[in-house]
Amino acid sequence: MERSFAHMATVEKIRKDIEKTKEKISAQQKRLRELEAQLTEEENLEIVRMVKAVRMDNKELTAFLKAYASGLITLPDGMMEAEAAPDPDDEDMKGMEDGEDEA
Repeated sequence: MERSFAHMATVEKIRKDIEKTKEKISAQQKRLRELEAQLTEEENLEIVRMVKAVRMDNKELTAFLKAYASGLITLPDGMMEAEAAPDPDDEDMKGMEDGEDEA
């Protein structure tokens, strides 16, 4: 009889541990969704800053993006590598390197 009582206590402890674990998982999933939303917002802000820096109106930007997407225009060779290192003389892009020290 005593063994049965101990077994029930163990089962109950396991159930409580399962419930606590589920609560922790739920909290972590909520935190993950918040972080993903924060990342998306920051990426969107970065895109908006870049778009504003080229000073195109909506029609020009739309035409440019459609032409690029359709293959009518392409980036020059090496352009992606050049974009990775912003031109220090480019006034339009100043402030976009937040947190970076100038060499």
